[in-house]
Amino acid sequence: MPSKTISLETDAYERLKATRRTGESFSAVVRRITLPPAHATARDLLADMKSGKFGRGVDWKAVKRAVAGRRRSRDLRPA
Repeated sequence: MPSKTISLETDAYERLKATRRTGESFSAVVRRITLPPAHATARDLLADMKSGKFGRGVDWKAVKRAVAGRRRSRDLRPA
């Protein structure tokens, strides 16, 4: 399979490396932590959900923690 060389700042590389699971390639990490391609339609996403492909490998507890830790934008505005 063809490959591309990319440059990352050291802190970004360390974060990517820390996210990597045992035996997982950097390509697999990027695929796991990024969203589906933008050209995916609602029909594509529904098909992935029905087939069980959508969300496979996602740490849903971490997602819930991240969502719970978010603040509403109106709470960030100065009074």
